[in-house]
Amino acid sequence: MTRSQRRVLARIVIVAVLVLVAYWGAARLWPKSKPPLPEPSAKVVRPAAPAPEPGARSRPRPGDPPPGPTDRAKAMGLLRKGMDLLGRRELVAARSSLADALACGTLPQQQAADARKQLDKLAVETIFSPQAVPGDPCTSSYTFKPGDLLARIERSMKLRVPAQLILRINGISDARKIQAGQTLKLVRGPFHAVITKRSFTADVYLEEPKTRRMIFVRRFPVGVGKDKSTPVGRWRVVLGGKMTGAPWTPPVSSGMPRRRIYPGQSGYALGRKGYWIGLEGIEGTPYTKADGYGMHDTNDQSSVGKAVSLGCIRLADGDIDLLFAMLYEKWSTVTIVE
Repeated sequence: MTRSQRRVLARIVIVAVLVLVAYWGAARLWPKSKPPLPEPSAKVVRPAAPAPEPGARSRPRPGDPPPGPTDRAKAMGLLRKGMDLLGRRELVAARSSLADALACGTLPQQQAADARKQLDKLAVETIFSPQAVPGDPCTSSYTFKPGDLLARIERSMKLRVPAQLILRINGISDARKIQAGQTLKLVRGPFHAVITKRSFTADVYLEEPKTRRMIFVRRFPVGVGKDKSTPVGRWRVVLGGKMTGAPWTPPVSSGMPRRRIYPGQSGYALGRKGYWIGLEGIEGTPYTKADGYGMHDTNDQSSVGKAVSLGCIRLADGDIDLLFAMLYEKWSTVTIVE
């Protein structure tokens, strides 16, 4: 073997040794297979807690023990505390105490009426007036910037109150008239309603943020269905179900031809402005938007306070105007009880 051949052989041996060393090192230091990435934990989507049922504690349920002296004493104590706070002009604290007293459901009839009367007055002063009360969790103020739109502000702040009510509170007829630099009072909701068929009343409550306290704000007289045709249960305002100048289709029970009747046409039943607040059942109530239940204006104002409708809830002109401005689609609930 020549010298040149020996040099070539030596190089081959050296390369082979280096390859074997590299392979051995890689086998020891590198894992045989890449460990799998840990599976991401599943994101738990929790349904939003339903709004408390307004006035639930004031309505006894089957199996509930009758209220005792301690329950009545607690309600009366809250009432007295609320009246004392009201006398000292501590309006927000007085409102809370009176709302809690009413929610106990154990106040005597006259005292319950007194609590509602005072809460109605407090609502006028703290909620429906253009002045915001310091420390009120239900209201705030906002100064508009160039390019701000009321509808967008309401959505971004999640007020759950129709812009119509905010305009009404601030004495503004048209949202387009709001100018940059103008400060408006805002209200945080939503509002809810409880309709009691036997008394022909609709009680409206404002849900206080964080505490979810139900604050009574107004009572309206209503008309209900004849022959118990207004179904009881819990409902919510249908998304896209609030309309003015709404067409009306007579229900089958009316005996009238099934056709859409528009404002100004003969047989139109929804009153001067055609207010309609569509409802759908929730929490086991089987009714849907297609069933056509709702709250509306009426062209027979004398029917309010009576059981003469075809199943829907009727309100007088001025009352439906305010209620329409308070109830918020999807978020406002309507509870109908006997």
